[in-house]
Amino acid sequence: MTSVALLGTGIMGAAMARNLCRHGMTVRVWNRTRARAEPLAADGAVVAGSPAEAVAGADVVITMLKDGEAVLAAMRDAAPGLRPGQVWAQMSTVGLAALEPLAELAAEHEVAFVDAPVQGTGSPPSRARW
Repeated sequence: MTSVALLGTGIMGAAMARNLCRHGMTVRVWNRTRARAEPLAADGAVVAGSPAEAVAGADVVITMLKDGEAVLAAMRDAAPGLRPGQVWAQMSTVGLAALEPLAELAAEHEVAFVDAPVQGTGSPPSRARW
């Protein structure tokens, strides 16, 4: 799998996109505020104009958005570009209540759904010694 769509280019999403580009992946990114995604073009990512454009043809779709509502809205907008067999790695911290509608959307489009939330902070971790 070498083609990745990453929806959500905040602090963590942007870092993920840069890392994927650095490792030779084809990466298309989308963010509700396009200006937040545009700097990733310098790292090799293609900035998409819509979620559907970002996910079209991708092997893997990663969502890294604010909350369950934002993920559901973005993936509903992405639906025209989804295809059976894609893997959706839902990495936003959305909570249990948001999972059912997300899983239902994935099943409706025959997309493999993996809920793998990450946790982070707004600033880099300290380099303190343990």
